[in-house]
Amino acid sequence: MRYRLGGIGAAVLVTVVLIWHAPAAREKPETKKGADLLKRGEYLVSRVALCGDCHTPRDDKGQPDRSRMLQGATLTFKPKKETKSWADKAPDITRSGLAGEWSEEGMAKVLTTGVNPEGHKTIPPMPPFRLDRDDARAVAAYLKSLPGNKEKKEKRGDK
Repeated sequence: MRYRLGGIGAAVLVTVVLIWHAPAAREKPETKKGADLLKRGEYLVSRVALCGDCHTPRDDKGQPDRSRMLQGATLTFKPKKETKSWADKAPDITRSGLAGEWSEEGMAKVLTTGVNPEGHKTIPPMPPFRLDRDDARAVAAYLKSLPGNKEKKEKRGDK
């Protein structure tokens, strides 16, 4: 009898452990891998390349408007010397902008070569990034995950 109770106790313990760890076991590797890719992209966009410095509009106090992150902005600085090739605006790089127009491959191309999918070089002050392939994919995936301006997407016919 004592052995039977011990066996039942062990079975209950194993069942509890399996139930406790079941959510982690059910998480698909692709899901974790995708989440890691987005996290890496967010880090590169926010902390390394500082994309928001140019691509996010400013509020009345000159602070980034967090409700319109990366949705394009008029640049508030100019080069010391007049130059014929200088962008006055930074485009929307969320899904309602370039991330919605370009494929992941096209976005990776501009981030690894400095040449956009149409074959044009980036215009200063945008630097001609030379990210490695994995970092470029992470940035592209993150930017494509940002919904951006809903009204702009509807005008383009996106959902």
